Formats: sequence, structure tokens, C-alpha cells
Amino acid sequence: MRNPLIACAVLAGATLLGASSQVPLVEQERFLSTASIVQDPGSASEATGSRRVSLDDGTRKHDASVVTEDGSGPTRRDHRFNIAAFELDKAIGLNMVVPSVARVVSGRPASLSWWIDDIAMSEVIRRRKGIEPPDPDRWAKQVQAVRVFDELIANAYRDPSPPLYLNSIWDNLLITPDWTVWLVDHTGAFGTRQGLKDRDSLTRCPRRVLGRLRELNRASLQQLLGAYLSAPQVAALDARRALLVRHFSVRIHSEGEGVVLYDLLPRP
Repeated sequence: MRNPLIACAVLAGATLLGASSQVPLVEQERFLSTASIVQDPGSASEATGSRRVSLDDGTRKHDASVVTEDGSGPTRRDHRFNIAAFELDKAIGLNMVVPSVARVVSGRPASLSWWIDDIAMSEVIRRRKGIEPPDPDRWAKQVQAVRVFDELIANAYRDPSPPLYLNSIWDNLLITPDWTVWLVDHTGAFGTRQGLKDRDSLTRCPRRVLGRLRELNRASLQQLLGAYLSAPQVAALDARRALLVRHFSVRIHSEGEGVVLYDLLPRP
């Protein structure tokens, strides 16, 4: 869900302020599923495959990003992966992925994802400008959680290593003024790679996330995500899940649970 308007504002150094972060996630999900689309430009951005629409449920108005890509294009991006990422985020208790739901828009299956208003910057801009977080420990915990999630979903489009990351025009890790991280655009994730890409970068893991990963298996993942992922994608996801569990179990055994596991602060 790479939003061109957000990116333009960030590149211009603007801060978009709004009250969207104060709406509970469950309400955001309900709103996306039921609100009427009252304004729709009708065409996706060529650069992103997404477009911004306005929704209204009679009591609230808010915008969303619509993606209709179905994996058939040259980039192989698929709107269903936005929904799968959100459902998986809920299942493991990460609470970093913006709500995304499945809907039919203008006759086409699509994902609708909550449009975040209060963005201070993207991670690309933060790195380019050398802006340091005010709470390094909280920031490091969020970043490590992102790394765990991206390894789990085989996300090729949030690679933190230069030069790809720093040279990217678009960014899908957004930072609010209170330095809360939100993850958007997972249309390029969920490949069938069964290994971990950068095991050495995985030094710590949120305690709740690891506990949930231990509880999941291929059958439960198929039940949870089978509507959005193919059987090979689910199998690969489960293989990576098992590797993550094994990796952190080994680190806990050698370094101690208190060093490896931590609790994320509650989200807004």
C-alpha cells in the first residue's frame, strides 16, 4: 500500500496531522468493510498500483488505499497479500500492520487499507536526513519486530540494506510523530522461499510474537490465510515460521530469555 500522496508530503518535509491513530484498530477494520465509497478517482497510480478513495459510514469519514493488482502483472504484486499480512499480524499479536480488508471496488476484487493521516516521515527519509529517535530502546525494539515479521512473510520490498533501501523513492515503513511504526504495502510479500534471508540480523523477538509463532502450524495458517495465499505460499510461510521459532529457541538457550525476548509497548 504505497501511497503517492503520503510519499509526496514526506518528501516535501510535511507532517500530516489527523486523528486516525485514535480510532481503535477493530473500528478501522469495521469501517473499511462497511463504509460506502463516496469519492474514487477510478484509476490506480502507475507507480504504485494503488489509489486513494474516501469512505463514509454516516458517522465518520476517512480515506483508504485501494489496490486491485492480482498477481498477473509483471511485478507479480497481489492485493490479497495486504489482507494476509494484516490477518497474520493480528494472529501473532504484532499490531504494526495497517488494517486491510477484502472488498469489491468498481467490479474488481481489491484490498482496502486504512489511510494513515498522522505521518511525520518514512524510514527512508529518516535515514537520509540522519534523524535519530528520541527513545533508542523503543525504536530498536520496533525495528527488530519488523525484521522478524519481514522474514516471516518473505517481504522483498522492505529491505533495510543499502543501496536498494536508501535509494527507494517509495517507502513502506511509516513513522508517526510519537515515533510509532506502521507497516504498509505487502503486495510483494509471501514468496515461496523457505529459508531465512538474514538470520544474523534476528537478535531479539517480542515475547508475545514468539509465543504465537510456536502455537501456529501449517493447518492453522491454511485456515487463517488460505483465502489469500496459495498452498505453496502457506507451506513456505510455515517453513519460515518453524525456522524463526528454532532460531530464537537456540538464542534463548545460549543467551537467556531476558536477553532475547522483550515486550513491545502498547500501540496507540
